Amino acid sequence: MSETVAAAATSPAKGVPATTATPSQQARRERMLSAALALASQGGYDEVQMREVAEQAGVALGTLYRYFPSKVHLLASALARHLAGLREAVLDPLPGSADPPTRVLAMMNRLVDELSRDRLVAEALIQAMTLASATIGTEIDDVDEAMIGLIGVAAFGPDHVVDERDKLITNIIGKVFLSDLRYWLGDRMTLEGVRASLGDTVAVVLAGQALGPRGRGGHTPGGTPFLCPRVTAFSSDLFGRD
Repeated sequence: MSETVAAAATSPAKGVPATTATPSQQARRERMLSAALALASQGGYDEVQMREVAEQAGVALGTLYRYFPSKVHLLASALARHLAGLREAVLDPLPGSADPPTRVLAMMNRLVDELSRDRLVAEALIQAMTLASATIGTEIDDVDEAMIGLIGVAAFGPDHVVDERDKLITNIIGKVFLSDLRYWLGDRMTLEGVRASLGDTVAVVLAGQALGPRGRGGHTPGGTPFLCPRVTAFSSDLFGRD
C-alpha cells in the first residue's frame, strides 16, 4: 500500500507540531522540510521519497515518520512553510492607496510569480494538497492559516484581525487558485489564464463587481457590467448589502 493510500485509510496521524517543538526539534523539522523541497526541485512529487528525505536531512527514517506520518503530511507542511516564507516577498510593498480587491490581486499575482519559479516544486506541493484527506488536518490548517493571513493583510493592512469573513473569502479564492494551478501544471492553462481567473474571482468575491474583460464574464450592450443573479445574491449575503 502506498504512503498516500495508507494515510487516507487510517485514523488521523499526529506528527510533531511546529508550535510545540523544542528548538532542537524545530531545527530537525526544518532540515526535513528543506530536504523534501530539494528533492521536489529535482523531479516533482514522485522524487520525494521518505527514505531519501531522511538521508538528506541526517535523521533516522523512524524519526522522519514521527514528525511527518506520510509524504502528504510532509509536503503539506512544506507548503505552509513556503507560504509563510513568501510573506514578505508578496506583501511588500503593495499599492497602499488601492482598494482591497486590487491589493489582494497584486498579492496573488506575486504568489503566482513565486510558485512558478520552480515548476517541479509547485507540482509536488499542489499534488500533496490535492491528495490530502481529512487525516492531514493540522498541516492543512497551517496552509489555510497562511493563506488567510496573506489575503487579510493584503486587503486590510498588517493590523487586521482575522474574522470569519476572511476565512470564507480565502476558502473561495484558495479553491479557485488550487484548481487553476492544477490546470497550469497539466498544461491545460497558461499562467496568464491563471492570473485572469484570479482577477475574476477576486473581483466577484471581494467587491461584487462584474467579471473583467479578460475573464469569463460579460457586459451589457451599453457597456454596463453584468453580474448574474446568483453572484449578486452571494455578494449580498457575504457583505450584507441590499
